[in-house]
Amino acid sequence: MGKTVLLEHFEEVTKGELNWAVGRLQLEPRHNREDAIVGVLHDLLMDVQAQVSRTESLRQKTEAVLSGARSLATMTFEDVTVSLGGSANSRESNLASDLLETARIAVKSGRAGLVLMLDEAQVLVDDKDRDGQHPLSLLIAAVNTLQEQQVPVALVLCGLPTLIANLLKARTYSERMFRGEEVGRLTRDQTREAFLRPLDGTGKEASEDLLSAVMDDVEGYPYFVQLWGAELWDDAVDTSSNVLTLDLLKGLREAIFKRLDHDFHSPRLDSLTPAEQDLLLLTGDCDYPPLRTADIHNVTSRKQGNVNVLMGRLADQGVVYRLQKGLYEYTAPKFHEYLIRRKSRSMWT
Repeated sequence: MGKTVLLEHFEEVTKGELNWAVGRLQLEPRHNREDAIVGVLHDLLMDVQAQVSRTESLRQKTEAVLSGARSLATMTFEDVTVSLGGSANSRESNLASDLLETARIAVKSGRAGLVLMLDEAQVLVDDKDRDGQHPLSLLIAAVNTLQEQQVPVALVLCGLPTLIANLLKARTYSERMFRGEEVGRLTRDQTREAFLRPLDGTGKEASEDLLSAVMDDVEGYPYFVQLWGAELWDDAVDTSSNVLTLDLLKGLREAIFKRLDHDFHSPRLDSLTPAEQDLLLLTGDCDYPPLRTADIHNVTSRKQGNVNVLMGRLADQGVVYRLQKGLYEYTAPKFHEYLIRRKSRSMWT
């Protein structure tokens, strides 16, 4: 969740301080086809064009500023082509054309250019077969073609660590296109600051033992800091408490985890097929981290080939990601604990 929070902040800065038009989208496994990625980005870019145009129509600009923007647009785009070096892939051409037109409208409206921000980008994986689906290569090729012609188009991809390997496999030159930034957990000091800063000026404070317990619970994940903080704040308001205490947290912890499971964890499991759900639930009986296929074989009666297929499907769905052969991690923090809680609850119902 840290990367998603960061991407949202990056969007605010890019739109505001840097004055770029932004199209942001969270990708899903269903977008991992050439026609699907081109289609969903077409819809996104049409929305960006409409938003930029509406915003521009409301601005009160002088004619000089408008003329300057139009001149810049003419100089930037008059010689741009989207032939993609003679590529026969019409989908690449269509995507490049959509990007070019959106960037043109953005610059004409006084923006610096267009930034495309895609979250969960690890779901885009090219087939090994030359005649298969190559959605990631298509995306990179379209953006690269425009960038080589000095069109102000930028691409931001957020995803799990497998994204880097996918990029290198898709296009060898992708390493030169991107600057990688690893988004990890917050340190304990950062977690403490993130929890305490919203309390400034509110007349409420947090006890040291509560802070220590919260930092242990959230393990540096920004979304969890927000959830724990919101629940504690609401309860403090309801009870007219000016100090957030450990006793307050103890009374709320069960409710917090129920909300976490309902809002954050359960949707990941409920969207799977019955076979995928069954195997995923069984992984809660395995040692973790990491998740080893050898351990999974010990807790299921399924054949090895079937387990491997299902784990591959779980990776495609973004529930787990592969560290290396036979080793996996869950994509959602605290997911192993959730599986244990879910099994425990089912035993008592």
